[in-house]
Amino acid sequence: MDKSVVAIVGRPNVGKSTLFNRLSSTRQAIVHPTPGVTRDRNYIEVSWSGVDFVLVDTGGIEVNADDPILQQIRYQAEVAIKEADVIVFLCDAKDGVTAQDVEISRMLHKTEQPIILTINKVDNMLRDAEFTSEFYKLGMGNPIAISSIHGLNINDLLDEIISHLPQCREAVDKKPQIPVAVVGKPNVGKSSLINVILGEERLLVHDVPGTTRDTIDTNITWNGQEIVLIDTAGIRKKAKIKEDVEKSSILRALEAVERSTVSVLMIDCNEGLTEQDQKILSKMESRGCGCIIAINKWDLRPLEEETEELREKYKAFIQKQIPYIVYVKIVFISALKKQGITRLLNLVEKTAQEHGRWLTTGRLNRAIEKACEDIHPPAINGKQLKIYYATQVKSSPPIFALFINQTTLFTDAYSRYLMKRLREEFGFEGVPVRFTVKQRGKKK
Repeated sequence: MDKSVVAIVGRPNVGKSTLFNRLSSTRQAIVHPTPGVTRDRNYIEVSWSGVDFVLVDTGGIEVNADDPILQQIRYQAEVAIKEADVIVFLCDAKDGVTAQDVEISRMLHKTEQPIILTINKVDNMLRDAEFTSEFYKLGMGNPIAISSIHGLNINDLLDEIISHLPQCREAVDKKPQIPVAVVGKPNVGKSSLINVILGEERLLVHDVPGTTRDTIDTNITWNGQEIVLIDTAGIRKKAKIKEDVEKSSILRALEAVERSTVSVLMIDCNEGLTEQDQKILSKMESRGCGCIIAINKWDLRPLEEETEELREKYKAFIQKQIPYIVYVKIVFISALKKQGITRLLNLVEKTAQEHGRWLTTGRLNRAIEKACEDIHPPAINGKQLKIYYATQVKSSPPIFALFINQTTLFTDAYSRYLMKRLREEFGFEGVPVRFTVKQRGKKK
């Protein structure tokens, strides 16, 4: 990681995610009064007084928890502590020093990083001494009193953070990042896939649906290209969503699709493409991002069925269900067995390149002219469509403007034909192609 890392740690419900959102000026982390909402490590870049650093939100630490999920949350927090250059230990002024705070402080005293003891929920700074005096017993020096929700003393905390940061590492020029959203229904293996790619237990994995709640960004480098993998909560049918936390999680998952260049829809090979999967694909298509379907758990198929013919039949069956997304790419993987991962990452990189392609006007017009010669444009009421000129006006996704004689003559069928010809000529595999038509001699 090129930038210094600052980790926010503490027991559940002291306001870590609220502080994370306040310091980053975002709403990336879900904030809810229910303990245990944050589970994975959540990273975001922050800049203050010309200093850039990476801020990490962590789940609440339950020191002596027996629950497997709570133990994984603690493990994730411990990993964040080890990789951090500075640790912000957050406590709750209104609760005072609790037994959990004492246990966490003992754990932090074993580290060598600077620790900033921060007391949250101090809404009246005139009485901050009253709220913070008892926290001296934790042996971490002068505490900083703040209110994350009201933004009080946040600037002082940021000043304190950057005063402890090591010298910034020398920056290097990089290609633009490729944001990749990994989406799908609950329990299809999204977090498992990202853990396999990273080679570590970066994200919580459990067979209980809804384990992932925040959208978690993780950077990797593949073939010299930086990719941001966005793990998302499982998207269920609206009728099954009852908790506010799950509603917030799904909204963030859909926002991840909005900001992605490529979205990977993971499905369970034993379930096939469900109605809910098709709704997610429709969202991906309308957003205009590159579309990949990763068919997970392919290792569960009987060995005698493992043939290329079976794969092709499976692909054809899926494509028949989504005729409106003819360009979608399909890859077979097993996150558990670590199969097909290289193929998937290569496909992500290739799809991102296709998403940003730009055609010269000459090549584009020659392709359009040839297509029109092979199948003449339609005629309606004795008047034939004429395409005078074409040019690419946008990439990511590619959008082409066609200057024609009359917009009503440009039928959907001929539009699909031209898109098919452009794909045959130039590829654009895995990405949508859009046309915008302009009647020559009229304003847009």
